[in-house]
Amino acid sequence: MHEARIQVAVGDKKRPWCGLSRWEPVSVGRAASSGIHLPNKWVPRGLCRFTATDLGWLVQVGPRARMRVRDPWVGDHVFERRALVALQEGHAVLDFPELDDWCQLAVVVGTDAAADLPEVTDQHDLDDPEQGTAYAVGRYTLSASQRRVLAVTFRHLLTGDPPPSNLVKAAGERMGRSSQGLTNQLHEIRRDINVERWGPKLEDAHQLGDYLVKLTRTIGWNDLPDEHH
Repeated sequence: MHEARIQVAVGDKKRPWCGLSRWEPVSVGRAASSGIHLPNKWVPRGLCRFTATDLGWLVQVGPRARMRVRDPWVGDHVFERRALVALQEGHAVLDFPELDDWCQLAVVVGTDAAADLPEVTDQHDLDDPEQGTAYAVGRYTLSASQRRVLAVTFRHLLTGDPPPSNLVKAAGERMGRSSQGLTNQLHEIRRDINVERWGPKLEDAHQLGDYLVKLTRTIGWNDLPDEHH
């Protein structure tokens, strides 16, 4: 069974390399019991989890933030929440594009990859009172009309339906609005939220929807007008 080592970078600070336990899963997140504990308020309690198997290493994406993986085998791909990703022998870089600040995990899998490094494991005996994640959008007030627009635009994320081929055009038709006017409004909301974020910016409307509906759960079913249910 290959070993694995990991280095965590949060913001502009890197932690020392450490080895991942091969005998039990190792969690990454804000939960105090996580083997790799990230206390930052903008980090979800469960960001991801590493597991060693006889066939290699797996990383499971957490329930809140999507995960981007870059390695020679996968290339450059963003995986959805709760996905299982196999990490092959070699070097991989994992990050989370919707989080409010930079969070990057460098992972090396291979024979003796964790030799002479301290090993991390989850701590199951800690008292860990649950606290909500403090996302940057909490410092930005969305009006009732903005919430309705966002709920209609990202209705597919609320219902689980496939996304429309042209997100803005479809939403504009449902609301009787021009595509340009809706594009401008979504851009303004995205711009204002990005001002409150410290790290990677939300780059387009699709990332804005994932951030507001899936990650932070700022926009929900109750924001959707009755006629669009």
